[in-house]
Amino acid sequence: MEKKKAEIIVLIIILAIAVLLGLNTDRYFFRLDLTEGRIFTISKTSRTLFQEIPDRVYITYFISDKLRYLYNFPMEIEDMLNEYAAFSRGKIKVTVLDPVNSGSVSEAEALGVFPQQIEVIEKDERSFARVYSGIVIQYLDRYETLPVVARTDTMEYDLTSRIRKIVSNEERVVGILIGDSDKSMRENFGSLAATLSGDFTVKEIEKGEDIPDEVNLLLVFGNKDLDEFDLFPVDQFIMKGGRALFAVEGVRVDFSRGWTAGKIEDSPLLDMLSDYGVEVKREQVLDTYSQNFRIPRQFLGQTMWEVLDKYPHWITVAEQFASRDNPVTARFSGLDLYWASPLEPVERENVSAEVLMTTTPEAWTMADHFENHPERATMLLYMDHDTKGQYPLAVALRGSFSSFFKGKGIPTREGEKIEWKEVKESSPETRLIVIGDSEFASEFYQFTDARYNLDFVSQSAEWLSNSEDLLLIKTRATRDMRLNKIRDPEEKWRAAFFAQIFNVVFIPLLVIAFGLARLFYRRKKSISVEQEGFRNV
Repeated sequence: MEKKKAEIIVLIIILAIAVLLGLNTDRYFFRLDLTEGRIFTISKTSRTLFQEIPDRVYITYFISDKLRYLYNFPMEIEDMLNEYAAFSRGKIKVTVLDPVNSGSVSEAEALGVFPQQIEVIEKDERSFARVYSGIVIQYLDRYETLPVVARTDTMEYDLTSRIRKIVSNEERVVGILIGDSDKSMRENFGSLAATLSGDFTVKEIEKGEDIPDEVNLLLVFGNKDLDEFDLFPVDQFIMKGGRALFAVEGVRVDFSRGWTAGKIEDSPLLDMLSDYGVEVKREQVLDTYSQNFRIPRQFLGQTMWEVLDKYPHWITVAEQFASRDNPVTARFSGLDLYWASPLEPVERENVSAEVLMTTTPEAWTMADHFENHPERATMLLYMDHDTKGQYPLAVALRGSFSSFFKGKGIPTREGEKIEWKEVKESSPETRLIVIGDSEFASEFYQFTDARYNLDFVSQSAEWLSNSEDLLLIKTRATRDMRLNKIRDPEEKWRAAFFAQIFNVVFIPLLVIAFGLARLFYRRKKSISVEQEGFRNV
């Protein structure tokens, strides 16, 4: 108890110093959980999960004793599993087994938990060991497997989402439609498909193909080669209540022709999105808050990145310019956009628009002459721009949409046989997200090491599929780890000054104060003992 009081006092002193310096304390401190012997606790969604479980769920944690001896994570995972069991009112039963010692190797491997080889260094001796660390969730005759678990930051989301999936026996299917003929799922969106496959079944949708009934939400990347015939099934999917994310662009960059760029004047998809409530400008937006241009080079069989200079076309979205009101960006972990186009919400009846993220106020646009070559782009940072301002980059739409084909009839294409009979003219309440960049979730993310781009799509998919409580769990431990996230010069100075004061002044003073307090206590105790001895004499 005394230890907790000391922790609270220290925290209050630190926060007081931060407030005096005018710092945004939410940005530099994370909430402390002072529960006994535990750093993290599961969320309310996971604690009340038992209400969704008719029969018992069995969770088996296959973990080698060797890992327990070497690392802390097995105990943390076991503590979390025991929390699930404790809150489940008997609906969840947890078993922890070493497959080798318990003789359950065959069972573990039959369920998808396979051994991993790790290097072990003990007493200056190096050896290799085959170890197990996986979780199997079983319900009735169904099971879900986490084949390798070695961390707890995403463990709650993995457990809760899979328990829900196995109990409901409902498959969540996401369709991906590639709108540019020079791109493919396999070559350009393989990493995204792999990321989504942990939570969804991923299905590629061909241009002009009817959207299957089992598809819950649709992701559309690119708009260059989609005509009205291709868009009709997309529009009708939305009219039936389908959810969708559109990653599109108003300007096309041609890398094979010296980085030339041109407006995509004829784009039925951009016209359709404007009809829904978001206009995608036929412009490029650039920002001073941007990434360096990097080129991959092969050196002795290794990929090395050659860094050139600041490239304002590769925008890094700052945390303070992402909406805190929408679950998708409430715990924003970062986003990089490449040759993005600015967006503008358009007022439509029965539709509400919410800007999810913007540029900094130091951004500007190019609408006519597009300078994209990396070696000449840096000079743009030092020029005056008439269009300087803040621009929306992603917009969420909610409401009842009118069909883009209302009053137009069903489009046709020569040589194509279609089954469409009528146009559904309006949708029930549904959701859309529009982003002004078609490259951000492709393999291009590797050029800026923007793994958080794929996480953003995954979080958007959760929100679009109405799983907001799962989204809150998913983003719970997500943090923006970039070192240059503070852009405001005054706030950056305050943060640096606070760090210096804390490390150079506060910590030494705390140590001195503790030493003096201990000295006075011992001296007082010594005097007390002497006086007591004097009285006895």
